[in-house]
Amino acid sequence: MPSALFLTAVLTNTIAIAIATTSNTWLSPLLALPQAMLILGCQEAKHLGVHGTFIGNRYLNDAIGIVFAALFGVNFVAYRYFHLAHHHATCTEADPEGKLYALSWRTRWIWLLAPLELTWVAWHIGRNGWPMVPPTKRRVRNAASVWMFTFAALVALGLNYAPRTIAFAYLIPLALFSWFDFILTQAEHYGAAITPASQRHERGSVALDIVLPLWIGWMTLHRTLHRVHHREPALPWFQAPRRLNEDPTATPIAYLTFVRRWLAGGPRLWLTEGGTPAATNTVRRSRSEGCA
Repeated sequence: MPSALFLTAVLTNTIAIAIATTSNTWLSPLLALPQAMLILGCQEAKHLGVHGTFIGNRYLNDAIGIVFAALFGVNFVAYRYFHLAHHHATCTEADPEGKLYALSWRTRWIWLLAPLELTWVAWHIGRNGWPMVPPTKRRVRNAASVWMFTFAALVALGLNYAPRTIAFAYLIPLALFSWFDFILTQAEHYGAAITPASQRHERGSVALDIVLPLWIGWMTLHRTLHRVHHREPALPWFQAPRRLNEDPTATPIAYLTFVRRWLAGGPRLWLTEGGTPAATNTVRRSRSEGCA
């Protein structure tokens, strides 16, 4: 039921934006802000779909994941195997996220480029996750790609016939989402040292929980409670706040608190416990690299 209510909210707000832009009312910019939070929720619904926890029906769960992943230029099936590999080897040299973070820039100015980072992340996931898909799932992977290109074509068509609607319902919220979510992505495993693949971290020990106001938490499907997720990947999203409150070892922090920490410490680094770049088997680089 909570997931169904979220889907209803996404559909309702999108229709409201379409009506507002058609009528040329002043509501369009106002509706774009909650749309950005809902798109953040769509990002998390895609992630939950990987674990099969967004909707109880497996086929519907995957269908929704494929649809939402296309919003961000991501092939859902490739992302599934990429992300599950990340859970299996979180913050070790075998973590497939290593190459993504190891090659990013050290400067804090990368925050301004967050909308462009969406394309880089989607390309990286596709390039690395594509060969991870087993032969039995490649037909679905290819179908997900067909939908991705179909969605892109529909957006291009919409820009021709209804540019204001596409702008306020998708493009502007997507940009707002990217700047807000960039910090959340940086926070997921911020400050975690990268260990050899044979020395896996205890589940959830290298993840952070960022707390948001309850209404934003619901709109974003509690995407910020990343430590809770790593400790219990199969936990339904709407139970995450209760699990956080029940955990005496949890040390959640506020969004703005982490922003100050990030501005002081800089971008997340892909470093070993000794402070040197991690030698991951997915990256070839010199000692001068290693930024996340």
